Amino acid sequence: MLTAAGCRARRERMLRVMEQRGWDLFVTANFRTVYYFSGALHNVDAPTLFALYADGRTLLIGAASEASEMSSVLPIETYSIERSIDEPVSDLARIFLGALHSAAARVLTVAAERSASSGLIEDAIRHSTGASEIADATSVILRLRKFKEPDELEEIRNSLRLCAAAYRAARPAVIPGASELDVYGAMYSAVMREAGTTVTFPGDFATGGRSVHGGGPPTRRVIEKYDLFPLDIFPAPALYFGDTCRTFAAGGATDEQLRAGEVVVAALKMAEQLVRPGVKARDVYGAAKEFLDSEPLTERSFWHHLGHGVGIHGHEAPRIIPGSEDIFEVGDVFTLEPGMYSNRLQGGIRLEDNYSLTESGLINLFDFPLGL
Repeated sequence: MLTAAGCRARRERMLRVMEQRGWDLFVTANFRTVYYFSGALHNVDAPTLFALYADGRTLLIGAASEASEMSSVLPIETYSIERSIDEPVSDLARIFLGALHSAAARVLTVAAERSASSGLIEDAIRHSTGASEIADATSVILRLRKFKEPDELEEIRNSLRLCAAAYRAARPAVIPGASELDVYGAMYSAVMREAGTTVTFPGDFATGGRSVHGGGPPTRRVIEKYDLFPLDIFPAPALYFGDTCRTFAAGGATDEQLRAGEVVVAALKMAEQLVRPGVKARDVYGAAKEFLDSEPLTERSFWHHLGHGVGIHGHEAPRIIPGSEDIFEVGDVFTLEPGMYSNRLQGGIRLEDNYSLTESGLINLFDFPLGL
């Protein structure tokens, strides 16, 4: 879980932005952003709200058990045997309106994460503060999220521990005659044992020719000898994602598959060497794309992104694509994931690790063998 120190650091960074922009109040009803600033983790369907005043006071509406150093915490009912709760957002807006009336704070300028706010919340803000315009803080939040605090890194590492457990279970399960579902079942069982509970386990589980043109959930498809099985997985036990890929060959890899795997590893290592603060993400993509396309074995099949940021969302900045304007910076956490896809090879080979960019260089957060 996110820590009190981490939440405090993120709030302090937000307060500096509020001072620069002249915002008296920031509000979000995005359950992910509420967790980011407060440490209170809510279900996606549970209404919640976080507010930050320019003087540093905070308000949380929702579950209080995991809240970190909030000035005020107001509960909201999500289940009752006394009444039907059909419009919980209306209850949230009513509670928030009462809190604004009693806050005794001078509020002239307000910002909200408008990409995740309802009209009811914004009506409450206007009614209580008299603000004629509510600034959109969405881009500010996205910018703040690019830099990861230590507790966020630990949450990502927790996800990566589940990824490692899944691959340890997958290697012996990827055999001719098994199905994609069999392999998924072995991996998911290992993930639950590692986590000690159920965890949503999304990813790409397409094998052989099915993996050449895409991924998706597992099917009853039976694995054939020498089929390649790229397993791109991204569990998020507490909202923070790890995102990794390893490829296994059923019944052992052919010499050609082994050579192809070496090419993908070389592309990954080259990209690692290119990443440093100030480098454009699209330049790293371009170099890796050029290298992969120059190798005949790839058949110029590398079609997707080279990587992306990970955090409280599975895809964040920096986005390592040709159309990206992102620049690598200290504090970034991201993936690198070169690949090639060919019917001749009986599937795709994709390898993906997660990295943290620090003052002293690039740190690989995922320690698991790359070989087929």
